[in-house]
Amino acid sequence: MSLRQVLESHACAHFIRRASFHPEDAIQIFSSPRGGSTWLMSLLSQLPGVASLWEPFHSKKGVVPKHWGARPHPDAFSEGDSAILGEVLAGHRVNAWTCSRTPLQQAKNASQLLIKYVRGNRLLPFILDKWHLKHKPILLMRHPLDVAISQLRAFGERPRDVRVNKVYPGHTKLQKRWAELSQVADPLERHLHLWCLLNATLWEDMSRDHRVIAVHYHDLAMQPEKELYRIIEALDLTPARARQSTQNFVSSLDPSKTSDTDFKGDFLANNHDQLWKNLGSIDDERKAILQSVLDQHGFSMYSMSDVAPQRA
Repeated sequence: MSLRQVLESHACAHFIRRASFHPEDAIQIFSSPRGGSTWLMSLLSQLPGVASLWEPFHSKKGVVPKHWGARPHPDAFSEGDSAILGEVLAGHRVNAWTCSRTPLQQAKNASQLLIKYVRGNRLLPFILDKWHLKHKPILLMRHPLDVAISQLRAFGERPRDVRVNKVYPGHTKLQKRWAELSQVADPLERHLHLWCLLNATLWEDMSRDHRVIAVHYHDLAMQPEKELYRIIEALDLTPARARQSTQNFVSSLDPSKTSDTDFKGDFLANNHDQLWKNLGSIDDERKAILQSVLDQHGFSMYSMSDVAPQRA
């Protein structure tokens, strides 16, 4: 960020920290890294009166304790950690980085927070049980192959010689299998195992929970206006905040604008080509190996035979 952007982000943090937001009132987006959440956030951040908070759980740049690790888990929480989470939802814990996606004027006039997490999926059930949320949280799901390939392309291989108990506190199943997974030679296969251990069960459960707005990246890419309309209607925003009809708001958006986190040209202009880009580049033998990974973890929402989610 430029010096001007840094100063503006600090000012945004100041205004948000002083405002009277309530945890129950936050709009929340949960997703995986490289799952399309920045794109969705950029669209929803245009809702009147909204200020966006960017990745508060980041282990280095975020606003939560280091002992939360790379993927916070409620099983590792103390009462103090629960209170900290409430402070995040209320906008009391912010910094220049988490406020870097909100223009100063929006921060000054904000009546509501839009918070995006790609590291908080395991906290979704905990948040649902602890707070009576006014707006259903959004769970944005993308084909795990796309997520894994995009993460490897953007960030490289995940180190294997880590203290897994510190990096993933509370993730007991992952901790037990870490030594085994570290021996998997293929980086993509190994990364897919890791993704499944972090997300597979939660996605299957939460996507069927009536308290959650389940959104598939596939549907958002293929029919953006229809899906955005469904999301905003499901958020149940009051007319006073919306200030205009949902249809008029959706019509004013430009879903074709790519995310600024499109590292290394990951985005293709044609929606169909974009969705098939990764799956179409893999031969049948490797697809079978990767499908066996999903099968091992009991994950049936997506398969290696189609980019679309399996409909119930």
